[in-house]
Amino acid sequence: MTRALSLLGMARRAGCLLIGQDRVLGAKGDLFILTAEDCSPSVLRKVAPRLVKGVSVCLNMRGVTRETLGRSVGVNGAQIAALPIGSGFIKNLAELLQ
Repeated sequence: MTRALSLLGMARRAGCLLIGQDRVLGAKGDLFILTAEDCSPSVLRKVAPRLVKGVSVCLNMRGVTRETLGRSVGVNGAQIAALPIGSGFIKNLAELLQ
């Protein structure tokens, strides 16, 4: 999981990562959404319509808290982050999370 979190930090530095519910929910297009283990139910409810429409994929990162996810991407805390499906980081991230 440490390597996956490092990859998310690199994606942020490259300008590909969306952090926080406002940026993720306001984004256009298909997204690979990552949520912290302790993500609030209200955020998950807001993400659900994107998943039902089939335009996004969501993965709950077991064992990763808000603080851990936030630290890995350079913020105090983050419940949710996302990468555009066309991003080159997706393939590497999927391999690391298997």
